[in-house]
Amino acid sequence: MDKNKFRILNYFSIIMLGLIVLLPVAVMAAETPLMSLDAAKSAIEQAQRAGAEQQALEDLSAAKSWLALAEKAFTAANSVMAMISTSKTKKAKEEEVIYLATMAKIKALTAEAIAKKFTTAAKLKDTMKDLSDYQSAIVVMKDKQQQAEMAKEVQAKAEAERKHLGESQRVAEEIEAQKRKELLEAQRKTAELEVLKQREIQEARLKELEREKEAAQAKLKDEQMSAQRAKEVMEIKAGEEKLSAEKMKLAAMQTKLQVLEQEKAMLTAAGKIPKVTARAEDKKIVMTILAIHLFTSANDLSPAGKEILDSVAIFLKTYPNNKVVARGHTDSQGKAAANQALSEKRAQKVREYLVAYQNISPNRITAEGVGSAQPAATNASEAGRALNRRVELTVLIGE
Repeated sequence: MDKNKFRILNYFSIIMLGLIVLLPVAVMAAETPLMSLDAAKSAIEQAQRAGAEQQALEDLSAAKSWLALAEKAFTAANSVMAMISTSKTKKAKEEEVIYLATMAKIKALTAEAIAKKFTTAAKLKDTMKDLSDYQSAIVVMKDKQQQAEMAKEVQAKAEAERKHLGESQRVAEEIEAQKRKELLEAQRKTAELEVLKQREIQEARLKELEREKEAAQAKLKDEQMSAQRAKEVMEIKAGEEKLSAEKMKLAAMQTKLQVLEQEKAMLTAAGKIPKVTARAEDKKIVMTILAIHLFTSANDLSPAGKEILDSVAIFLKTYPNNKVVARGHTDSQGKAAANQALSEKRAQKVREYLVAYQNISPNRITAEGVGSAQPAATNASEAGRALNRRVELTVLIGE
């Protein structure tokens, strides 16, 4: 898990480094000073929302300092003296504003990347703790099951001891009866002179008393044995019911643990696909692909986009039992109806390619569009709108 965590953070750092190196050149070539200032402000706000004030205060402060210098240069470039400057001087001042605003944006993106890096690490740490808790619970359940088995063994030994005691009591009663018989015989010999009839009466009376005593003892013993057996049956039944409940609880926890393990493996595999950003949600993995990486200007799949979907298909074939939803998104530019139709078209293009060229079952994957209703970033800047023009592949887990 630590290796995967380190690998994900490294990928994120490499992507942000590429943006930092290439962004100034692209921005200076296309943006005006005012656009650069707006983009820098938007980047700083996004970094603050990502928690940069707690995790990357130094870079956030540097971004604000660069922005202040850019605003100051912009004010100077639009002053009365600047208005009468030569076109070459004016262009140089505009380039200075764009450069300073771009540096502010780069520092803000760096601060945002650092904050998101710490947030991702915290989420991974929480996931590891949950897994550890489930494993501990499983160990506890196994211990309880072992204790129940030991209790059964103790009950069996107690039953054997009770039987042995009953046998000992029976032998003792036989010895006692034998001694009593010998005593009566001695009395009979000492009373030879008594009348034969009296002796017979006495012997008959003694035998009758003996039978009554034995009958009473046998009845009492039977009642005691019956009560003991009923008590043992109830105890065994209660133990079996408790053990059954514990087994059901253990099975549920094992199922949840398997789902978490699958989600962890799927998130790791999805994160390795080029140009794909993966995140885990409740019982689902969401893979985001920007439209610029998938489609041409005519909204047809580009060769690079097909290569990305080929890698996505390999991932989906690795997990063939999971349903998939392809969902298209747009920015807020243009009419809502046109955006809705465009988002549906993009989602359908992705589905058709996966079904027709990668043999993904058509019953497994569905396509839908949501237009601009679910933005991933602000639509106030081009950078934010580019993030909103995307296709998300949601892979369901545990269904």
